Formats: sequence, structure tokens, C-alpha cells
Amino acid sequence: MKMLNSESGQFFSGKILYILLTLILILSAVLFVLPGLLVDYWWFESIGYLQVFMINLEYRLLLFFVGWIAASFFLLLAWRTVKRALKGKFSATANNLFKGFSIVAGILVGLSFSGNYMTVLSFLNRTSWNVADPIFAQDVSFYVFTLPFIEMVLNLVAVVSVLVLVSSVFAYVSGITVLETDAYGKTTAKRKTGLISPSKFLRSRLIIGSLAILVVTSAAFVWLKRFSYLWGFTPGASVPTHADYMAVNYLIPYTWIESLGVILLGALVIYAILKLERLRDSIDGRGLSGVKKEVALLAVVIMILFIIPTVVFGAINNFSVRPNEPGIQEPYLERTIEFTNMAYGLDNIIRITHLPRSDSLTTQEALESPTVKNARIVDYRPVMTSYEEMQRLRAYYAFYDVDVDRYLVGGEKQQVVISGREMSYSDGWQNQHLFFTHGFGAVVSPANRVEIDGTPVLAVKDIPPKSEWSDIEISSPRIYFGEMTNDYAIVNAKDLDEFDYPLGETNVGYRYEFDRGIKLDSIWKKLFIWSYTGDLEIMASGYLSEDSSLLLHRNIHYRVEKIAPFLRFDSDALFFIGQDGGLYYILSGITEASRYPYSYSDFNAPGYLSDSVKAFVKADTGDVQFYIINDDDPMVRTYSKIYPGIFIDGEEMSEDFRRHLIYPDSLFETQMQIFSRYQMSDYQAFYQKEDLWLPAEEKYHGAVTRVEPYTILFDVSNIPGLENSRDEFTLIQPFTPYGKQNMRAWVGVAQDPGNYGKMFVLEFPKGELERGPMQVEAIIDQDGEISAQFTLWEGAGSSVLRGNLLVLPVAGDILYIEPVYLSAATVPYPQLRRVVAVYKDKAVMEDSLEQAVIAALGGTIPVPPVENRPVDNQPVENVYATLVEIVREHLELTDKYLRLMSERKYAEAGVVMEKISELEEEMKKLIAMLP
Repeated sequence: MKMLNSESGQFFSGKILYILLTLILILSAVLFVLPGLLVDYWWFESIGYLQVFMINLEYRLLLFFVGWIAASFFLLLAWRTVKRALKGKFSATANNLFKGFSIVAGILVGLSFSGNYMTVLSFLNRTSWNVADPIFAQDVSFYVFTLPFIEMVLNLVAVVSVLVLVSSVFAYVSGITVLETDAYGKTTAKRKTGLISPSKFLRSRLIIGSLAILVVTSAAFVWLKRFSYLWGFTPGASVPTHADYMAVNYLIPYTWIESLGVILLGALVIYAILKLERLRDSIDGRGLSGVKKEVALLAVVIMILFIIPTVVFGAINNFSVRPNEPGIQEPYLERTIEFTNMAYGLDNIIRITHLPRSDSLTTQEALESPTVKNARIVDYRPVMTSYEEMQRLRAYYAFYDVDVDRYLVGGEKQQVVISGREMSYSDGWQNQHLFFTHGFGAVVSPANRVEIDGTPVLAVKDIPPKSEWSDIEISSPRIYFGEMTNDYAIVNAKDLDEFDYPLGETNVGYRYEFDRGIKLDSIWKKLFIWSYTGDLEIMASGYLSEDSSLLLHRNIHYRVEKIAPFLRFDSDALFFIGQDGGLYYILSGITEASRYPYSYSDFNAPGYLSDSVKAFVKADTGDVQFYIINDDDPMVRTYSKIYPGIFIDGEEMSEDFRRHLIYPDSLFETQMQIFSRYQMSDYQAFYQKEDLWLPAEEKYHGAVTRVEPYTILFDVSNIPGLENSRDEFTLIQPFTPYGKQNMRAWVGVAQDPGNYGKMFVLEFPKGELERGPMQVEAIIDQDGEISAQFTLWEGAGSSVLRGNLLVLPVAGDILYIEPVYLSAATVPYPQLRRVVAVYKDKAVMEDSLEQAVIAALGGTIPVPPVENRPVDNQPVENVYATLVEIVREHLELTDKYLRLMSERKYAEAGVVMEKISELEEEMKKLIAMLP
């Protein structure tokens, strides 16, 4: 009876353990997995990309179950084998614990293995590169898609083998051990008698089989290491070369022998386990002489795995290769240069030598050049502060980013700066999620001119938006999705309109008019969304009804990354106004791949990069469209096969969208970092670093810093391979030679339709001196009049902030432009006060871009002549007298405006600004009356 109760208790406790374990797993899934899974399902469904979610989920689940079943099956099999070996000498509790461990360990393995879903999908849908490596003659796709898949399978086998081996030994030790406590309370572990001995257990098929699998897997990994030399560097090499002389002639062939060494080592360990008693007796009887063969085999293994790879190969490298490196490494270094340029899209750069013109640049040539006329003297960094002070209008709005773009204004391309007015965060759940749900409108300024007080010209401004340019009108001004919109919004709340915009002393309300978002039409949805967000108000608020919708993932960067996590998106999105009056964002999706043979790689450069996808996000609906702009990219073609329908052919992109395409800054900077060295196609020059370039430096806001890539409108009509354009929107990067400050080259990438993505480099001959940005900065510093004016301003308490120094190629010559800002304690933002122009050795500083260019090129700045004759029935003296009065009043109002802005009396300042604008219109009319 007692025995029956004991067994029943053990059975009952085991059953409870299983029930508890099952309940814990179910509860964990409900609390931590299911809410996120369901909300993701609803979200992907609401934005039209449910297919992406389902494909990812299917393969995640498939790999999860493969990993779980494989691990749990072999762990349970191992447990059964151990139990049988120990004649079932385990308690029901131990039995249940090990079974529970097998299930949990299997789940953990499955969860880890499910993260490889993209590896599997890419392998199954792989696309050929049609480029073979020169060592193994394998297509690049083998290294990018197939090899990771092989390694994934081997990793699973290795992990399961280790788990089986470790858990089996642990189960055996716990099964043969009994804890005994003596009369003094001391506990000791003793081995049970009558059971299989440790040596016999180690010789069991379970242990030997697990070890054998582990040995074979390790040998396979060592053999596969041979491919890694194609993208790895040989330690100690003075020049970064993939698969160099040592790798090709020694290290790669040697992986066969290393693999054999691993197998020999594994065989030796297994042999020692199988013959443990005999080996022990031999050593006890005759010492090491009794195991001469085994010791000799161990010495061979040590020689193969350690001595030859380190000592022998190290000696060959140090005494044979390195002293003769320039000649020995030539073919391998040439391959590295070729494949690196190919992998980063640098192999088709158009190279042009700048030939100096015999005469000087004329004023007419400069002023008629779109490059000069559109020189960006409005620096995007200080203009952010100006927008915050002048156009924020209410505390709940904010400007987070300023972009540089181009628009057709009056039939001419105009470079502009633009920023969207996003909603800042509010206090309280209702305000943050139901009431203050969206930003409103945008601010646009021409990049080449400012107002008379140095503030940016506001071509598009205010709420509701007003535009001075008929070509740019905003008809859909609401920004529900933005660059810093990081929280969710609930639209169409019951009995509560959203805040739309302020109108005088009142607010205008708005009801969301689009069928977007996750409908909150059931208690279950609210329950899971509450669990997902952690906000109880979703369940408790009386403002939510079946008509309410949840707008989730409103940060545009996170939004596109969640849909397409396999793309690397540039961090700088471009905000623009569409022809339809809508507000949009462009994000550049960059495909990347590691393991590209012979290609340079580092933290930012994985081995292969391509500007292949453009994502467009509509600011009011959050609709996302992905366009392929490089269908020659094998990576994006693979993704297209994985997710049919996710991408739209680039040929279908509207002309409006095409006109705003931008090349990703991060990709361009990475490419330029690589190109600065790998532009040297000559082996000797590369090896000796004879023509190494560095990004140019400049003085920016008082500090020396690297010149960031910037945009100009450039005449590419004389560049072969590019469509004729005198005002190509071009992203450029100037370079100087390593250790010097003169200009060596500048690289540009075209961004307009027809030429998009085409790169060219303008190189200055080595024997010809073209001043670099820092040398030009020195010319500016050494100019007596300019330095005296800077000293005068700083003595009056203002800070002189020098903006970007622009290198402008014009009609075969180079002109330099630098805006000068003043930051005073009484003014809350920097103001553009002067423009510096430098041509050859001459630096001048004038009030405007046009005046500075004329003065630098030796022209005369026109002054209106005063003639004593009537104009429109008025004497000229009267017109000038009226102008003087208007200018005096304008100066007084400007001082008043600046004072009000510094006191943050924005409403009063706005009234004054309207009067200033009226005066400026009168001034224009009077100036037009002059001869």
C-alpha cells in the first residue's frame, strides 16, 4: 500500500510538472508573443503588405519546428539511451525534469534557428551574379546565398551534437551519484554500485556517435574556411589584399590538411575513450613508451593544427613574402582593386581631366551659369534654427530636419531648402494620441538668396500654407507620418475632433478622411493592442468606437524598415511637395551583401552595396511604395522573387517622383571612402600609396572639419555618357592629396532623371596647382578687409559663423563661395550677413551672391544713376527721397522685429513682418521706376 502511494505520488507530481510547464509556455506565448504577432498581422494587413508578413512567419515557424523537433528528439533519444544503460535507476521527478529540459532546450534551439529565415529564403530564390571568382571559379551567388545556408545547417548539427553530448554526460553522472549525509550533517557524493562504469558509458554508441558527428562537423567548418580567404585579410600583410600570395599558395590548399588534422584529433580522442583501460595500463606499466604510436599521432596533430600554420607559414611570410611583397602580391592586389570597384559600383565612373583655361572666367559666364546662380548660400544647419523661430508658430510644432532639393519654378530649376512642420509631443494620453495627431504644412526657401535682414526667404510658409511660387502648392498639408513621429495615433475618435491647426484665438478641428489603420472594431483587438502598447486607456477610454482606427509605426524610417528589414535605408529621408499638392518622403533602400570575393570590407562597407530601391511614403496616409531603380542588382532580384509584388518596376515611377530622386548620402560617403584609395588602378601606385586621396577639409562655424558631400546644379553637357543638361542636380565630394591641402579631384553623382546614379570624377593634373578648400580659407583669413570686418563684428559681441565653402566648377574654371552668418546675443538665430567669393588669389565679401561674384571676377557692382529728369511724371529726386524714407522705416521695423523675436513675442513680430513685406513691395515698385 505504501509502495502504491509512493508511485501514485510520483506519477501525480510528474503530471503536475507537465501541466505547469505547458501552462507556463501557453501563458508566455499569450503575454509575450501573441499580442505582437496579432498586431503585426493586423498592421501588415492594413498597409497592404500582408504577404510579406505571412512569408516571413511561415518560414520562421518552419525553421522553429525543425530546430525544436531536431533538438528535442535527439535529447529525448539520448535520455532514453542513458536510462536504459542505467537500468532505469531514475526517479519519476528526474525523468520528468529531463524530459522538460529536452522540450525547453529544443524550443530555445528552434527560436534561435528561426532567425535564419532570410538565409533560407535567399538560398531558395538565389539569383546569379554572372561573376566568377578567380580562385575557385564559383559565382558570387555561391558565397552570398549558398555558403551561409550550408553553414546554417552545420551549425544546427553542431549545436544539437553538443547538447546531446553534454546532457548525456550530466544525466549519467546524476544517475550514478547518490548524496549521503553523515551524523555531523556533512553531505558527500558517492557512486552507486552495480551500474555501468563511466569508462563503459563513454564507450557507448551515444557518446561515440555524438563525438564523431561533432568531429566531422568541425572538419567541415575548417574545410569551408578556405572560402573565407576571398574576403578576409591575411594577418601581417602590409597592404590589404584578399586571397593574397600566402592565402592562394599555402593557406587555402592547407585547409585540406587542417581538416584531416581535425579528423585525426577526433579519431585520437575516440580511440582513447575506446581503449582507455589498455592505455592506462600501458602508461602505468611502461610510461609514455607504452603509447608511442598514440603520442606520435598526437604530435602529428599538433604539428598540423598549430605549428605549421603559425611557425612555418609565419616564417615563409616574414622571410620570403614580405621582403619581396611588391612583386609577389601584384596579381592578387590587382584582383582586389578590380573586384572592390565592381562590388561598390565604382568600376564605371567617368574620369575627366580638368584642363585649365588660358583666359580668366568672365562675369557674364559666371552669372549665366546655373551652378553659380543656384549656389546654396543658405546653409541647411542654421536655417533649421531660423525655421524654429520664424515658422514654428505654436509650441506643439517642431522642425526636425532640413533637406536640400530642386523644383521647377517659372520653368527654371531652383535649388531649395525644405522642412516639414511635424507635431511635437504633448502631455496626457488623450492629447498625445487622440487630439494632437498630426503636423501641418512645410516651409520652403530658395537656397541662393535671403531677405534683407539675413533671414531665409519663405517661399512656402504659414498655416494654412501660403506659396509665393505657383509651381509649388500644398493641398494636402497634414503630416501623420514623419521622421520623428514615434508614437501611435487613434483617428476618428467618438465625439472628439482632432486638432488641425490654429486660427486666431480658436482651433480648427479635423476628422481623418482616409480608410487607413487598424480598425478597433472588437474587444479582442483592443485587448491585444492594450497588451502590445501597455496603455490601459485603449480598453477604458470612452472616445474609442468601432469606427476608430489605430495608426501604428508612424516613424517613416521604422515603417519602411519593418516592411523591408532586408534593406539598409539611408538615415536621411527627403521631404518633398508633390505636383498633386501632397507631402511625401523618399527613403533610399540600399542592398548589401558580405562575402563578395576580393572586395574590401569594414564596419560600414560589408563588401557589396547598391542603390537599388526607393521607398515613397505619403505623409497623410502612410502609404508605402517600393520602386526598383537598379534591376541589374542580384540582391534586389532575389528579394523580388522572395516577395512577389512588393516592388514596383522603376519604369512605372511617375515623372513627379523621378524629379525628386536623391542619391543616398551614406552610400556616397562609403563609396568615396573606398574610391579615395581604390581609384588607383596602377598596382605600384596603390602599393606605395602614391596618389591617395582624402576628403577635403574646411572651416565651418569656427572649426576645421571634413567637407560633407553637398549638392550643386552642374553643367554635365560636356561629360561623355551623360544626357545633355546644364543644371544637373549633382551630389559632389572634393578631395585633396594625402598630407596636402591642394585640390586633387572632386567626384560627382548625377541625381536627375536620365542621368540618375551616374558618377564622374573631375581630376586636377598632379603638376598643376588648384587650391583646395583649406588653402582658400587661408586666402580669406589673410584678406585685410575681410578679417577687419570679422574682428569688428566679434568686438561688437556677435559670433561669426562661416558656412560651407562651396567649390563651384564653372566654364572650365573654379569659383569658391562661402556664406558668412552672424549670431548675436539679441537674435535667437544666425543671420546671413555677407557672401565671400574667391577666384584665384582674390577674396571679396559682399552683401549678396551676385555682388560677390561680380567683385571677385573684377567687375563693377552697378549703382543706380541719379539723373535730373522726370520718371512717370515724378522727378528722379522725389523717387530717391521716397526710397530713403522707406529704407529708414524698413530699418526701424527690422530692429523692432528682431527685438520682438528675441523676446519671443511671435504674434507681434508677425504683424511687424507683414508691414516689412509691404514696404519691400513698395521699394520694388519704386526701383522699377528708375532708369
